[in-house]
Amino acid sequence: MNNVNLKLLQTFLLAAEHGSFRRAAEESNRSPSAVSMQIRDLEEQVGMSLFVRTPQSANLTPAGTLLFEQVSKAMADVQAGLDRLSEVAEHRRSHVSIGCAPTLAATRLGNILTTFKLRYPRSVVDVKETPPTSAMVMLQEQQIELYIGPEVPNMSEFHFEPILQDRFAVCLPADYDEGVEQVSLSDIAGFPLILLDAQTAARGLINKIVAETGVSMNVQYEVQYAYTAIALAAAGLGVAVVPFIAIPMLPTAELRVVPLIDPGAERSVGIITARGYVHHNYSEQLIELIRTELRQGC
Repeated sequence: MNNVNLKLLQTFLLAAEHGSFRRAAEESNRSPSAVSMQIRDLEEQVGMSLFVRTPQSANLTPAGTLLFEQVSKAMADVQAGLDRLSEVAEHRRSHVSIGCAPTLAATRLGNILTTFKLRYPRSVVDVKETPPTSAMVMLQEQQIELYIGPEVPNMSEFHFEPILQDRFAVCLPADYDEGVEQVSLSDIAGFPLILLDAQTAARGLINKIVAETGVSMNVQYEVQYAYTAIALAAAGLGVAVVPFIAIPMLPTAELRVVPLIDPGAERSVGIITARGYVHHNYSEQLIELIRTELRQGC
């Protein structure tokens, strides 16, 4: 049996529900002869008679009853699926799900979302604070629509739009040589160091510099978040090396901040999306706002 036209099944259901080709024709704005022809086409395709026809009615045969039960259930499932899809589409029109590197979430995201809410008061933004490696999985599974964070290796399945260059900074004790305006890793190698842990993209860049320069580091603390590293440095536990974008949280009375000048001590920060993903209006507007706000904050 060839694939049955959906319109034939819809006409069949109407005729079966009303027990009349004439009433099915009225319901579907067709002529009775057109309905009769469609039922005949369906019967030819299934190879069985589906109705017992009389001048006043059309009653289902046993084969027609079986088909009616199965098609009714299938159509109900299709309608339920369409209803659910409509709910998802409506949710998507008002919701935006984004991922954000924790450092950016703590320092820049608040201003971005405040402006976005003022422009689009009916919007709802779901934020996942997560490192880039986890974000790539979330993008693939469409748990998030975009990610704000640093560029990472192996991004062939994603699109990265660079927005700013984020240099690394060193948080030094307030009484450190005031004449020093920049340092290298070798300059601070003798200090107890506070670094981000190995799961972060930032630590990967620091490790690369260490491998290239051969500097031996005195790492005393490894933390997951930049604001924790800054807080530990402010407490006098050591010197923190963090992305410069984390510095707005800095308690300046306790620390001095100078750039790290080693080659490669910077990273590109921008927006990462899955290739081929179609953004809706709210997410497009949020992406444009992220571009503007991050560039202004450079």
